[in-house]
Amino acid sequence: MSVWQFASPAPLQGEEGELLSIRITVEAFLLEDLLDTLAGAPFPINPEIRHHSVLRRGGRDLPAVTVEFPAWRNKVGELEQRLKNFGAEVSAGPMLAAV
Repeated sequence: MSVWQFASPAPLQGEEGELLSIRITVEAFLLEDLLDTLAGAPFPINPEIRHHSVLRRGGRDLPAVTVEFPAWRNKVGELEQRLKNFGAEVSAGPMLAAV
C-alpha cells in the first residue's frame, strides 16, 4: 500500500474559501484591456498567458488568448463583476484539478 493514494483530493482551503484556477479567454486584441482590468483587482494576480487560443463566435474561429491564474473563491464574485461587460469566456475550477 502506498502512502500517496487518496480517495479524492482535499480542496485547498484558506480564510477566503477554496483556491480555484480561473481561466479567461478573450479575443487577442482585448488582451491589454483584460490585463488592465485584472490589474485593478483588490488582490495580486500573476497570470499565465497562452497565445494561439481560439474563440468560436458567429460560426467563425477568432484568434484568442487564454489567461489563467489562481484566486480564492470569495474573490470570484468581484472578478465576475469586473468582467461582466467584457465578452470573455470565464471558467473556474478547483486548483488541484488544474495542476
